[in-house]
This record gives sequence, structure tokens and C-alpha cells, in this order.
Amino acid sequence: MSFLFKYNEKLKFDTGNDNYFELIKDGLLHPSKVGTYLTSPFLKIILKLNGVKFGNDVTVYGIPRIENKGKIELGNHIRLISAKCAYNSGNLAGGAFLRTSSSGKIKIGDEVYLNGTTIISEEEVVLGNRIMIGANTIILDTNTHNVPYKDRLRRWDKIIRKPVKVEDDVWIGANCFILKGVTVGRGSVIGAGSVVNNDVKPFSIYAGNPAVFVKSIGEEI
Repeated sequence: MSFLFKYNEKLKFDTGNDNYFELIKDGLLHPSKVGTYLTSPFLKIILKLNGVKFGNDVTVYGIPRIENKGKIELGNHIRLISAKCAYNSGNLAGGAFLRTSSSGKIKIGDEVYLNGTTIISEEEVVLGNRIMIGANTIILDTNTHNVPYKDRLRRWDKIIRKPVKVEDDVWIGANCFILKGVTVGRGSVIGAGSVVNNDVKPFSIYAGNPAVFVKSIGEEI
């Protein structure tokens, strides 16, 4: 029975529980969370039906919304979280939403948490490896509408689109906006509720609306 109490890194990554004993206890207290975990293999069908390519060990918590007219590629060890009960963020997370137009591309690397995340691409959105994204963050490479008032509901071909890139080892807090044309540098942290409309330097902390440089990583906060 000792295996029940042994630390399991994959289980920790999947569920937030350190071992199977903690998972069983969690299941008794919060049955919906374990139910979400057990139904994950079946929910990957949603990805396949929408033409999403994905690697090994991709876990889908809850039902994501996928609108894929372009290309969506997910790497290995991905957590796509749409269920409020699924993980440590509790009731913070809404449903994950991935949408591409016919010209859009979403490419996501390995070991990435998408926690109720929305990604909208009409150009290209690239996420690197080992990225954590807090609940309800929105990433988009387009204005979605024209700014001049006469063109807001027409001239869709004139809408400004610029690629977005999030480099490796980035942590983005909850309720952030990452806007078109932005590169978020490697190892950086984006504070919760930030609106990022300019590039973020590597190994730095940015926060605010608009997001501004706060400190370099390694300094006291």
C-alpha cells in the first residue's frame, strides 16, 4: 500500500495531488474534480474533430471551445483546462477557447498550462515551452475590428494583424491581455490583470495597464 503515499510527479502535474492517497481523499471531498480527470481521455476527441494536432500526454479538463479554420498544434504534456473544479485555481477559470481564421496559426510547445485561456489568431500565435498561463487570460494577434468608426463593422480585410510570441519559461498571471505584435521574453512574469501591448524583456516582471517594467527576475519583490 506504500505506493498510495509515494510522491508521483506526473500525478502532481495532472491533478495537483502529491500522491494517490491525496487524490482519493480529494475525490471523496470533491467528486467533480476526479470526474473531470477521468473523462479527459474522451474529451480529446473534441480536439481531433476540430483538426487540432497534438503530441503525447495532453490532458483536457472540461469542454474547451475550438473554432479551427487554420492550424492549431499542441506539443507534449499540455494541460487544457476549462473546468472550474479541475485544478488549484479553484473557481477562477472559465472555459478555454482556441480560434483560428483561415490564415491563423496557433502553435504551442511542451509543458504548457492553458487555464481557461482564450487564444485568437488571424496571423500567428506561438507559445514556447514550460509556460504557465493563469485563469481567463486572452492572447490575440488581431484588433478584431478596425479602429476608424466607419470601418468597424466592415472592411474585415483591413484589420491590423501582427504575430504574437511567448518565449520559454514564461508565467502569465490571471485575467491578462496579450495584444497583437507582442513578444514576451523568456523567463518573464506578467502580473495578474495586466494589458501587454509592447514587448517584454527576458527575465523581467511586468504589470499594469498598460504593462510596464517592474523588476528584473531575481530582485526582491
